Amino acid sequence: PRLLRPTLPDPPYAAAANAPPAAAPTGLARDWYDAILLPDGAVAIVIGDVVGHDLQAAAAMASTRNMLRALLFERCTPPSACLAQLDRTLESITDNPVTTTSLARIEPVGPAWRLRWSTAGHIPPLLISPGGRAEFLFAEPGLPLNVNSRQPRPDHIRPLPPGATVVFFTDGLIEHPAHPVDESLDQLALLAIAHAALPLRDFVQTLADQHPSDGHDDMAILALRTPR
Repeated sequence: PRLLRPTLPDPPYAAAANAPPAAAPTGLARDWYDAILLPDGAVAIVIGDVVGHDLQAAAAMASTRNMLRALLFERCTPPSACLAQLDRTLESITDNPVTTTSLARIEPVGPAWRLRWSTAGHIPPLLISPGGRAEFLFAEPGLPLNVNSRQPRPDHIRPLPPGATVVFFTDGLIEHPAHPVDESLDQLALLAIAHAALPLRDFVQTLADQHPSDGHDDMAILALRTPR
């Protein structure tokens, strides 16, 4: 629902997001995104997907997002530690369904930026360099939330030059029963390269309109572009 969508941070970090309604009969969104400007100058980026299509899944999405927001403002770093604490909390006080998510920090480092992220079973983000090269940031994913909170969670780091675009998304953007996932990822990368010069909000809307999935599932897209 629109009322559950967060307000995204203002520049110097430009961000845009789109969450089309689910094609499922319930129409209940359980994919979510968040982008929060933190007190230390970093931007926290979150994308997530709760298993299920019912009211419980939608409620789990809202509670998980709010718990994570609270942890982020407690200066919970690195992202792996924040996800580990969230996982322990969910396991202890909820019966929420399994959830995949990625949590990232985009941090200023001198004249450029750095992406530091940890993933709980989620699809890798897509990095588009200023020169027009697209690359999925495959890395050790870690377990989804509410599976086994005792397993370690890895962190990953990648430098970001000025003018780089990072796209976080849920699997509703690429899933198609007639196409393998690798093929859909390739199509998404080509689409992103072709429209990378657009203003960020238009870029995200283009991905939402021309995505390679069959549209059976709801989706969330969050893109952030580092200033030039």
